[in-house]
Amino acid sequence: MTKYRSEILKVSFKIAKASINEEELAQLDALIANRAKEGWELVTYAFMGDEGSWGRGILITFRKD
Repeated sequence: MTKYRSEILKVSFKIAKASINEEELAQLDALIANRAKEGWELVTYAFMGDEGSWGRGILITFRKD
């Protein structure tokens, strides 16, 4: 049975400006690497703007068989 896990990585950049900094890029890489060590595979990601209660971030979904 396939399991799915979604997480939000909070970021300060705005996707329209493509102004991600090295620290935020390293956080994203670390999250993906850590989940891979746990057996999770990256499925998809999407940028989330400032609307709603979550704030700005990247919604990342992983799966594991």
